[in-house]
Amino acid sequence: MKRQKEQSLGVWLNETLIPYPDKMDRAVHDIARSGFGIIRLFLRNTNYTHRSPQVIKAVARMVKAGHAERLQVAIDCEPHNLVIHDMGNMFADAIGIRLVRAEARVVDGRFVIHVPPPSTEGSQPDFLGVESAFFFQDGKPMKKIKTLSYDLNLEDARYNNGFTRRWDCHAEGRPYGHCVRDCCLMGQLEAGTNGRLVVYARFLDTRLSDFWSPSFWRYYDMVLDCYRDIPLDGIGWDEPGVSGNWQTYRYGKSFAEAFIKRNGYSLADKLYLLDEGGFSSETAKVRMDYYETLNEGLFEAQRRMVAKTRKLFGKDALLGTHHTWVEGGTADYRAGAVDYFRLTDNMDAGYTDTMCWDAKSLCYANTLGSSLGRLTPSGEAEVNALETKPSNSQVRYNARFMTLMNITWFNGWYGEASDGCLYPYHHAWATTAHETKRHAANQKFIGEAKPVIDIAMLSGWETVAAINRADIAAAHKTYIFNAAYLCVERSVAFDWVDTRLIAQSKIVSNKLVNKLGKYAILVLPYAAVLPREAWDKVVEFTRANGTVIFVGPPPDLDVKGKSLSGEFGKLLEMQPLTLNRYLAAIEAVCTLPQGRSNYLDVCYPLKEVKGRMLVSGENELHGIKNAAGNIIYLTDLDPRERLLDLLESKWKPSVECHSDTILWRLYKERDREVLVLIARKDRVLRGLVRFSGQEFKLNGGTVALIESWNGKIHVRGDSVFVAS
Repeated sequence: MKRQKEQSLGVWLNETLIPYPDKMDRAVHDIARSGFGIIRLFLRNTNYTHRSPQVIKAVARMVKAGHAERLQVAIDCEPHNLVIHDMGNMFADAIGIRLVRAEARVVDGRFVIHVPPPSTEGSQPDFLGVESAFFFQDGKPMKKIKTLSYDLNLEDARYNNGFTRRWDCHAEGRPYGHCVRDCCLMGQLEAGTNGRLVVYARFLDTRLSDFWSPSFWRYYDMVLDCYRDIPLDGIGWDEPGVSGNWQTYRYGKSFAEAFIKRNGYSLADKLYLLDEGGFSSETAKVRMDYYETLNEGLFEAQRRMVAKTRKLFGKDALLGTHHTWVEGGTADYRAGAVDYFRLTDNMDAGYTDTMCWDAKSLCYANTLGSSLGRLTPSGEAEVNALETKPSNSQVRYNARFMTLMNITWFNGWYGEASDGCLYPYHHAWATTAHETKRHAANQKFIGEAKPVIDIAMLSGWETVAAINRADIAAAHKTYIFNAAYLCVERSVAFDWVDTRLIAQSKIVSNKLVNKLGKYAILVLPYAAVLPREAWDKVVEFTRANGTVIFVGPPPDLDVKGKSLSGEFGKLLEMQPLTLNRYLAAIEAVCTLPQGRSNYLDVCYPLKEVKGRMLVSGENELHGIKNAAGNIIYLTDLDPRERLLDLLESKWKPSVECHSDTILWRLYKERDREVLVLIARKDRVLRGLVRFSGQEFKLNGGTVALIESWNGKIHVRGDSVFVAS
C-alpha cells in the first residue's frame, strides 16, 4: 500500500499493553476511529526486546487488528538502549566506543593526566586504554607516541577549581552519592623533555553501537527475520544517532577500519587535528572525513536494513521515522546523524522531530521536513510533533500549522506508560481526534500541489564539521531556528537545500533549478567550506544575475583544501576575509555559548566601502553588497530581521495579505492553485487577501483553503466568513 497522507500515531509496547490482547484490540479500534491511518509501534520502558516471543505475538495481533480497521502498522526498531543491550549480549564487537580527549604538561619527562570519563549507565565507565597519544614541544610539530606507558589510578573527579565531585552526582543524572572517578594516567617520557601531552582515551559505552560493524548489520537481519511471517507495513528507526555529545567522539573498531578504507589514512594518526591547530586545510579535511565516515556508517546500516525490509514486506514499505534528535540541540553531529539530506536517500518520506511548545523548533522541523519529503518517492513529510502537556489550544494550532506546511502528522503518544499524553484519557484527546481528521481532509484537498517557493537556503553540514566546535555548532543552530521562525511568521516561503542539490542545479532564466525547485534567491549561511562543484554553481548563478546572500562565517576553503577566500573577495569586490580572521574578531568581543541561544547579536566589523555598505541597527558595518546589488554578505552570526528585510526587498510574491492574524502559503499544480491560510495561535482569520486577481475579506475561523482552477474560485474552511 502506498502512502496517501495518512496521519501516524505512535504506540508504546510494554508491560502495560503486551499481556492484554483485548486492550490491544481496543487501542487499534480507538486509533482508527480517531482519524489516524498509520500505527507506529515502539518498545519503550520495558524488559522485553524486539526478539521476545511475546513482542512478536503482540505485533502480529496489532497488525491483524490494524488491517481489519484498514490501518497500516509499522514497528520501530530504534538502536536505543533496548536494542544495544540485546545486541551486545550476542555481538560484543557491535558495541561502540567513546573517545575522550585529555592533556597535561610534561615536566622533566613526567606527566599526570586526568581523563574525565563519559556519562554512562554503569557505576564507572570501562576504561579500555589510550587510542593515540601526541607530544608537543613549543616550536616543533606534534609528534605521535607509538607506545605510551603509564600507570592507571582512579581518582575522584575534580572541578577546574580542584574541589572533588562526590555528592553533586544527583544533578548529573546519577544515583545520589555515587562518585564517578577520573582515570588518572601517570608515567614518564624521555627524561629532560618538557612540553604538552595529548591523549585520546577509549571508553566502552554499552548504550552505543558501531554502525560499521558487520555484527550490527547481522543483528538487524535477525530482528527482521523474527517478523518475516507478519504482514508488516513498514520498519522504522527513531533517532538512530542518539547518544552524542560534544565532550566525546563516537568511535569503534569497525569504524576505524572503515575510515582507513574510505580516506586512505588512519584516524588514530591524526586524532589531534580534530581539536588542535585552529582551522586549516589539514584540520578541515580530517574533521570532515571523521563526520562523513560517521554519517556514511549510519547510511550503510540503514541501506542494508531498507533492502531487507523491502524484500520481506514489499517495495512500498514505510521506512523510518526521523534522524533528527529533538531539533533543539546539536548532538546529531557527534552521534553520527550528520547529513539529513544524504540519510533521507534511504527513506520513503521526509522525517523530522520537534517539540510543539518550542515555536522555533516547530518552524525549523516543518520547513526541513517539507524540503526533505519532496525529494523522496512519496513526496510526503512526516514530522513527530511531540507534546507532553498539550492544551486544546496548542493541539488546534499545531494541527493547522501542519496544514499550512502540508505535513503528515506523527503524533506521540498512545499508551498508559508513555512519556506523552495518556491517550485516550487526556482532556485534549477529543480535540486531537477532531483536528487530525480535519487536517487529513485538508491535506487531501491540497493533493499533489507543491509549494510555490522562490528562496533556497543552505542546510549544510560541512562548515560546522570543519570547524568542529560546540559553540559554532550552537550558533549555527541558533541561526537556522531563528531564520525558519521569522520566515514562517512573515509568510516568506523557502526550501532548505544541501550542497549536492546546489551542485546538481542548472541555471535556467536566471533561476537555480534542481529536482526540489526553481529559485531566484539563494541564501548561504555558514558556508566557510563548500564542495568545489557547489561553489562553481554559486558563481555561475551570480553571473546570471541570481541573488545570493552569504551569512556568517565567510567562504574560505573547498572540501579539498583549496582557498575560496580570494574568489569570495572578488565576488564582493572587497579584501579577502579568512575564516580564522573572522572567528578571531568574534572571539575578541564575546564568548559564544555552548548551547542554542534565543539569538546572537554579534557580527564581524567590515571596513567601509563607499556606497556598498549595510549598517545594522547598532550602526555597525555588518554587511556589504557588490556593485550590481545581487551579491550580499551579512557578517552576523544571526542576522534575524536584517536577513528577512533583505529577502522581502528581493522577493515579490503573487499573494498580498494585509492582516496581523494570518499566515499563508501558496501551492500550485499545473493550472490549479491552492492558497492555504491559517490563523496565528489563539487568533481567528481576519484581514484582506488578494489572490488570483480577486480580493477576499476574511472574518472568522482558523483555516481557509482558497482554490483557483480554470478561472473558478472555491473556498474551503470551517466557520470562515469570506466576502470577495
